[in-house]
Amino acid sequence: MSESDTEAEQLSILHLQQTLHGERQKIPVQPVSKKGERIVRLEHAGKKKSYLMAAAGILVGYLFFFTSSLWYPGQNNASEYTPIGQLQKIGETENSVTIEYWAYASEQQAMSVELDVNTAEKVSFEAVDKKRREIPVTVKLSQAGTYVLELDSVQPDFQAVSLRVTVEGKIIRLYTNEKQVDQVKELKFYQDLDGYYQARINRNIQSLEQEIADQKELIQKLNEEISSCQKQIDQTNERLPYLSRQQRTDAENSIEDWKKQIESYQTQQKEAKERITELTDEIENQKKLISGEGGVPESNTENSVTGEIKETDSSVSESDTEQVEGESK
Repeated sequence: MSESDTEAEQLSILHLQQTLHGERQKIPVQPVSKKGERIVRLEHAGKKKSYLMAAAGILVGYLFFFTSSLWYPGQNNASEYTPIGQLQKIGETENSVTIEYWAYASEQQAMSVELDVNTAEKVSFEAVDKKRREIPVTVKLSQAGTYVLELDSVQPDFQAVSLRVTVEGKIIRLYTNEKQVDQVKELKFYQDLDGYYQARINRNIQSLEQEIADQKELIQKLNEEISSCQKQIDQTNERLPYLSRQQRTDAENSIEDWKKQIESYQTQQKEAKERITELTDEIENQKKLISGEGGVPESNTENSVTGEIKETDSSVSESDTEQVEGESK
């Protein structure tokens, strides 16, 4: 047999093997036994169940995200934080409430809230945190329209608190959160209204002193900016004799811009110094109030609560959850 014949025979055998291999691939797979079929079906059922559970979890997550503001009070944004010192109307009545102070002491797990309430009617208070946990509310002082409340058992993870104030069946919700509330080491409660007025004045003085410090810091920064601009002017003036006509024109324009910027900085400095003078005068007026020269408001003993401390009902009904949020903002 020649070499060419041998090669042809080998090619024929290879072709036959490929053909048989292709036929085997076309042979249908025999069905498995019923036991095996049941196992396969169970596997598919398990996968289907897992997919359904995953989809349900995603759906619940979306619902929680988009409806969290309805379930929980006091999110950490401006719309659900009640500003200090801003009068809040209670419904469509002439009654109003203003938060004067709101503090939290983590070691005591308690809050202190000072309110000025303009009403002749009975006032009640209830509170919950963001996780809908009820917070006991105790009225520590009720005198001349000023209410001092103690919110007890406020957990460290409170995140936000909603305080419900009810007057004549009308409800308003006041909010604070962990970023806005004044974090203090210890809460202080006083026997009479004068003590709270004194504390309020001291807080005012501290706030004024902080603003003075901020204004002084601003003046210092403006001085640095002025020095930087003046340095640029001096360096550019030194290079003027060596510049071309166009370069000289551009440099002179830059010098004028720096001079205008210096004037702007100097105007801001003047305004800051005037503000410091105003703040200093206000501090002196506040100090006179402490010493009695400015006439600290006298306590109205007829409306004062003496001896007995009143604790309000801290329960929150289902209807509270459904109250229109518009009443609270």
